[in-house]
Amino acid sequence: MNINLLKNRVELENVNYGEELVAEEYNSDELAISEDQRTPDVNDILTETIYKKAVRLTMLIGAALMPLFFLPWTTNVLELNKQMFVVVIAGAGLVLWLLDIVMSGKLSWRFNPLDKGVLALAGAVALSAVFSIAKFKSIFGAAVGLSDSLLTVVSLTVVYMLMINSFDDKGKALRTFFSVSVVVAILYGFLQMSGFQIFKYLNISILQFTASGAFNTVGSVNVLGMMAAIILPMLYTNKSENKIIDYLSKIGILAALAILVIINWWVLWSVAIVGMLAVVALESLFSSRKGVFRMSKFVFPMTITILGILLVVMGLNLVFVKKNLPVEIALSYKLSGNVAWGVLQENFAFGYGPENFSLAFDKHGAGKLRNTTLSGIKLFDSTSQVLNMAVHNGLVGLAALGFVLWLLAQSLFRVLSSRLMNFDQENIGVISAMVAAVVAMFLYPFNLVLAFTFYALLAMIALAVWGDKRVVYNVEEKASLSLISSLGFIGGLLMALVGLYFVSLNYVADVKYARALNQTEAEKALGYTIEAINWKGNDDRFYVLSSQLALNLLSRELVTKAAPDDTRKNDRIQNYLSSAVSLAQKATQVAPNESNNWGNLGNVYQNLIQLVDGTDALAETAYLKASELRPGDPSFYNRIGSMYLLRADLLRRLVASRSVDFQQLNLKADAALLKAEDAFKKAIELSNNFGLAIYNLGSVYERQGKLSEAVKQLETIAPFNANQPGLAFELGLLYYRANQKDKAFNQLQRAIVLSPDYSNARWYLALIYEERREIDRAIEQLERILSIEANKDNEIVLKKLEELKAGKISIPPKHVLDEKPL
Repeated sequence: MNINLLKNRVELENVNYGEELVAEEYNSDELAISEDQRTPDVNDILTETIYKKAVRLTMLIGAALMPLFFLPWTTNVLELNKQMFVVVIAGAGLVLWLLDIVMSGKLSWRFNPLDKGVLALAGAVALSAVFSIAKFKSIFGAAVGLSDSLLTVVSLTVVYMLMINSFDDKGKALRTFFSVSVVVAILYGFLQMSGFQIFKYLNISILQFTASGAFNTVGSVNVLGMMAAIILPMLYTNKSENKIIDYLSKIGILAALAILVIINWWVLWSVAIVGMLAVVALESLFSSRKGVFRMSKFVFPMTITILGILLVVMGLNLVFVKKNLPVEIALSYKLSGNVAWGVLQENFAFGYGPENFSLAFDKHGAGKLRNTTLSGIKLFDSTSQVLNMAVHNGLVGLAALGFVLWLLAQSLFRVLSSRLMNFDQENIGVISAMVAAVVAMFLYPFNLVLAFTFYALLAMIALAVWGDKRVVYNVEEKASLSLISSLGFIGGLLMALVGLYFVSLNYVADVKYARALNQTEAEKALGYTIEAINWKGNDDRFYVLSSQLALNLLSRELVTKAAPDDTRKNDRIQNYLSSAVSLAQKATQVAPNESNNWGNLGNVYQNLIQLVDGTDALAETAYLKASELRPGDPSFYNRIGSMYLLRADLLRRLVASRSVDFQQLNLKADAALLKAEDAFKKAIELSNNFGLAIYNLGSVYERQGKLSEAVKQLETIAPFNANQPGLAFELGLLYYRANQKDKAFNQLQRAIVLSPDYSNARWYLALIYEERREIDRAIEQLERILSIEANKDNEIVLKKLEELKAGKISIPPKHVLDEKPL
């Protein structure tokens, strides 16, 4: 049926392939359903251009390869490659679609309520990227986080729009290609987890990373489980006439269930159960309307429900499979909520910007972990996608997401409340999978594959419900439409080319960075990082690594003796020194809100204390800035304390040499120790069980002559480090200096029990035996030292042994601690 509007410039078409037509009239605000059958007009389908066919093919390729695609050349073999893939698919599809409009002179659009939500979501991400605290990362993403970046969201939005406006089969082909691809991905992931690493047998060195049981083409092990839980309703309701696809669906169901059983996490089972209950509810509704109700359809969904609840309650743990799988570290829901709330209090409208959760975690979450073993960890996602959006996009993003979900619920409610008779079982699976995906958003963060799945399911629902409704504009009959289409073509082509250009730059730069990380020679690694910087100068990771490599080369130059004909050694030293500083500074300029960059700058300055005067103050300033960005983290104050402790030791060495004004240096050394003491105390205030800071504070007290305080600090951490022979040795020497000789003797005995070849512990134990006049035992300790290959020719030990055997005793009058360590 053709209804002429706008004087033959707009046509409303109903397209049907042998199914009963259900839609009579549609506008953006109302959805009306009719049982009247209409005769389709297929003229446009018969005369469609090759470009539209190419768009469909491009979308099918995207649906088929997105869950499977990866390349081995980047630091992140999955996410970065998948981002490049989806940008290429979106860009190519957009250009082909625009060419179809230009060549055919017609613009075909399938209006539906979900479009508004998808566009609102993209708009919210764009606004939050504009007001982001790290704009470049928000637009293009970082290697560890790409799914929420503006580039990715825009690409997925374009893919969604192309999907709903390119297919006229109500999404059947799209559904088939995507489900088959997911089945292959799930099956491959299951084989990997089970120990059957397919690529391992190809013996290709560049693919050695696939030998891990945790590797799959979707994401982490938990992402694979989430994908299995979401897709389960689609696989169950798939009733393809193609036997191969039908068998694949059954295999996919078994593989998905096996993965859920192996992981056995309540989050995954919750998503799977919700999806299967949605199948039961929809099947019941449509079966009752058709007058056909069979309980057998509900056996499998209810079995999944019971199995999931039972396994979670039982706590089944298949250790023989899971022992080779890594543990995924994630925040608790409470701490994730605290981070989100802290961000919303700072910027309730737009949050921190896309892909900036790590910065939010540093400021609002890291301090909560300071008394745990995870105190130094850096996390890039919250516990759920919804909380990620709160952090990344603020209330604008949450409102846009709520708008999408509201439109989805409203549209489906109206469809389900109508007398819809031709909604097939496969579409029930799509809706149920979408319900599962929505629940998953509240329970788990999405990566690129899960985000693509969400948009693909939206497109499938739009095609299933509004697949027979299209508006066709004849752009050649009106000047304004021709102008708009021409400008749209230029703008769309420009947008596609710009997107492809930047993603190509990012990709090549990351390939260079990956090569740098895999290099064992510092010079070659530095060369690759400089190449990466030349390709992409806005990535702070490149500058941080470059500064560390320059520092490493500087250290090597300082300890290596110059060849007689080497006249450029001083030039190299100066070059590496200035490069390390300038590269570290550049990292803080590129990403000034990243605490790691300031910590790296402080580390560079700290390593130059012996070479450049005044770098200790610069290092302290950098560390304090890092502490400001990551409040509650005691490690930065510990670094400040360690730096001043090192400076005090350097000054004391100069004092010992008496080659300069040693009195002035003594005062500077004392001042450095006071600063070190203050810094270590601040670190301990932040984390009262920070063992390293407590030990370092004890070292400061020891150098200040406060032996009782030094002993107290080491006694504090000794019970928690009972297996550390070095700590027992140091505590033993402190006890001896504090005239607690019995305790000193016991600690040295403990040290050699923990490490029988601990030569220095046996050396001082022998001296204490000599002091006690237990000469035979002293000789026994010395002989044990000489029995160690590395000490068999030690002249000091040989001389002492000879003296003791000859009856010559020197302690007393000498003191045990007058003797230096071996």
